[in-house]
Amino acid sequence: MAGKETTQPELQQGTADPTGGPETDREIRIEPRTLKGFNDYLPEAAARREWIMAQLRRTFASWGYVPLETPALEYADVLLGRYGAEAEKLIYRFNDMGGRDVALRYDQTVPFARVIAQYRDLPRPFRRYQFQRVWRGENTGRGREREFTQCDVDTAGAPGVVADAETICVAAEGFRAIGFNRVTVLVNDRTLFDGLGLTKGDVIAIDKRAKVGEDGVVRELAGHGRTEASARDILHRLQASPPPARLHDVLSAARDLGIADDDLVYDPTLARGLEYYTSTILEVVSPDYTAGSLGGGGRYDRLIGRFTGRDIPAVGFSFGLERVTDALASLARLNHVRAVPDVVVIAFGSASLGWAGKVACDARAAGLTVSISTEPDRPMGKQLETASRLGAGHAIVVGEDEASSKTATLRNLTTRTQSTSSLPEAIASVKRNLVQPGEPG
Repeated sequence: MAGKETTQPELQQGTADPTGGPETDREIRIEPRTLKGFNDYLPEAAARREWIMAQLRRTFASWGYVPLETPALEYADVLLGRYGAEAEKLIYRFNDMGGRDVALRYDQTVPFARVIAQYRDLPRPFRRYQFQRVWRGENTGRGREREFTQCDVDTAGAPGVVADAETICVAAEGFRAIGFNRVTVLVNDRTLFDGLGLTKGDVIAIDKRAKVGEDGVVRELAGHGRTEASARDILHRLQASPPPARLHDVLSAARDLGIADDDLVYDPTLARGLEYYTSTILEVVSPDYTAGSLGGGGRYDRLIGRFTGRDIPAVGFSFGLERVTDALASLARLNHVRAVPDVVVIAFGSASLGWAGKVACDARAAGLTVSISTEPDRPMGKQLETASRLGAGHAIVVGEDEASSKTATLRNLTTRTQSTSSLPEAIASVKRNLVQPGEPG
């Protein structure tokens, strides 16, 4: 019986045939692509992310926080039952090759709680920062991906209001360090909801206020067995509630630690949907960014107790790197961060490579990032074109004359002007013309 003719996949020459054909040296060509919500970060984007994390690390370390890393995979029972039913629908969960029930890290707070429970000789209070990727199977959008990086600060073993106040101040200082001139820290206390008799479902509804508006919250509250009038009355009573006594002390301590009054706002409707929060909660927003909050956190005094059998107080905050990067880029606050060398050193002929290597070494020792041309025997014009494509503003050209006189010719790749001087003078000239890191572009 004749079979239906089929079209074979396109093959790429030069590699072995996966079917094992004796004479074929071609294989199936695979389309290069990424999954939705998972991103490559090319050099310019990656450099911006690295710069942001460097500023945050410096800030966190200045407050006495130390680094921590945890595995991407956790046993599923470590993560489940910690976030709430809606959030847990987004956890990537599967059986590994050994048949173990495992899940990808959903956030860094629960793994941090596991670490505190597992390593009981850690000092108390234990302050840590952690920059790692997390995974959530949610709908993608601006500043919202399925794989993203969180930059967290947390303190375990400190029950008092000073730890909450410190977290607020570190969050505000961190955003200032990366270039936000205007930020507001919104704060509330989850015990406020308990005092009004609100259920977990009610808190989840209130947490959606920024997305659905006040009327949308009222409709959801009414859907929990209330009349619309009753739902609206509850929301109005919540909005009129003064801060609980503990939160009043937190706000006072935050001012003592240096936060400006204008940066701190009490918002009785701030909810933070994750179930593990027990008291203080906070979010950071900016009038310059309208796609949502820039980060959030709070106190979770009972989360670690699920591993230890006894409560250990903890409080923390998380910066979402993708959202922060998107916000800063939209404000043109990252223009000074570029993935390009400061200068390219070009040897005009292999005979000059020794002096070119010395030039490059001295420039690096002076703090410059330096690429050296890899094809010294190519025509000078071609090497200069390559240097320009790398994005460098200057090239130091070394030929036989420069090698013999131990000098350097500095060429401006934009204006195409050049001058010959001593090597220290050429390096100093490059440094004078650079936009310094942290300086607005």
